[in-house]
Amino acid sequence: MLNVHGLLAALSFGASLSLAQTTEFDWTTITPGSTLKWVRCYDPPFECTRFKVPLDYSNSKSGTAVLALLRLPTSVARNSTAYKGPVLFNPGGPGGSGVDWVLGLGGAIQGVIGTNYDLIGFDPRGVARSTPKIELFASQAEQEYFNLGPNASDMEKISMDTLPARWNKMQELGEVVKKNAGDVITHMTTDNVARDMLKITQVHGREKLLYWGISYGTVIGATYAAMFPNKIERMMLDGNEDVVNAYYPLDWRVHAKDADKALHWFFTECAASPACAVHEPTAAAVKTRVDKILASVAAHPVPVPGGGKLTLVALKSVLLLSTYEPVSFYGPVAAGLRALELGDPAPIYAFVGVNGDGVENAVVCTDAYKVRDTPKELKQYAKEIEPYSKYFSSFVASFRLFCSGWKIHPKNFDGPIGGKTSFPIFFVGNTADSVTPLAAAFTMSKAFPGSQVLTYNISGHTSFAYPSPCVMGHTNAYFQKGVLPPSGTICDDVASVIDYFPSGSEAVTAAEVKEKRRVPVNPRMLWAGL
Repeated sequence: MLNVHGLLAALSFGASLSLAQTTEFDWTTITPGSTLKWVRCYDPPFECTRFKVPLDYSNSKSGTAVLALLRLPTSVARNSTAYKGPVLFNPGGPGGSGVDWVLGLGGAIQGVIGTNYDLIGFDPRGVARSTPKIELFASQAEQEYFNLGPNASDMEKISMDTLPARWNKMQELGEVVKKNAGDVITHMTTDNVARDMLKITQVHGREKLLYWGISYGTVIGATYAAMFPNKIERMMLDGNEDVVNAYYPLDWRVHAKDADKALHWFFTECAASPACAVHEPTAAAVKTRVDKILASVAAHPVPVPGGGKLTLVALKSVLLLSTYEPVSFYGPVAAGLRALELGDPAPIYAFVGVNGDGVENAVVCTDAYKVRDTPKELKQYAKEIEPYSKYFSSFVASFRLFCSGWKIHPKNFDGPIGGKTSFPIFFVGNTADSVTPLAAAFTMSKAFPGSQVLTYNISGHTSFAYPSPCVMGHTNAYFQKGVLPPSGTICDDVASVIDYFPSGSEAVTAAEVKEKRRVPVNPRMLWAGL
């Protein structure tokens, strides 16, 4: 029976993803194999293995990739009728580690789906502990030169004036990456991850996949479903990207559709709570106050003691970050905005992302259709998508800029996405998700007849934004009994109980929040804007 109250406690912010308290484990002690030989690892009862898969499924002589898998074992005998099989879990990214997520939240996740399942987190090919790793740069100096973070020095203002120079730099980056890692990256694609998941399923002696994917994990799931529609036993896709119209064509305007709605949720909740550090009596007044702060930084980027500079792009990236997991971020981000008003940029700057390693960029650009846009066409594209989000549309446009110089384009599966599956897919979407809008869940459901969408009436990214007994109940019913929620079902059971600005939340440091947060920020949406 589903223990809702226990799971609510387990999924609370205090139990969020954190590896700091977990025993370290040396993965090199495991010899990779073509079978799954599980060994004890980390803290009991976790088990690990390293699994060999073809680097190129169309060429058996191409060599192998090695995947890191971590298992939270079932509580029932695997040879009993009670056992339901292994559920694979992917947390998104691209670049998210399923090992880390199951290590940090596996007990809670398994508690939702049922302990008569094994729960398996895997690091997709090229990611984290899997090998060969995606490495774009030959040196730290080379990585710093291209600076993929939102605080890049040449991205200090949103202006088209420097667009040609940036476009040229992306052409240079494309050549460098192709030289450094082209032979590896060409195989680190989503369709190959889908093939890996089928192979993991088959080596378990099963024909059909059991899977829960969130964020980019929904791209993996939808791609798998299109490639292997008759190989699905259960598939839950939570926080959906529009794989039909947006992901492979690299036209992500739809992904900004609910971004401003998510930020306005912050304005509304701040107005409702005197504990909010930038509280005003109305949401409109909070918005005006925040807009004033943004305008000030746009006009005069703020030097940060100890090094760095708070730019408009960097500040917007922090606001976008706050919309991912509002319960964790609203309080400290509001406090950071207030400190900035008073002349101290350090608290808000502590949330700004560091120079990225480009793993997520590499996967997306390699998956996508080749971008042939000139600087002039990119400028027009940025203008076209402005209506989708006043605050964040430039982040979407800037990622298309990044891929404009990409040189690695293998002939991979990229659709069509859709079709009748052997078991209906369960889609979940939040009403105010800043990067995976609710509309995308319905678009994806339409592409897969028989599937169903559950709407979660909350702000945040994926259902992990805040634990809901309603969502967990429907998830459990799907995995245990194969029951989908009725059409039009809305979970609206937590909005009235959430305290976004609890006492003392402003004292939570950026480091503490980043260490504990469950939902990793989607780096694609935080790359410096046009």
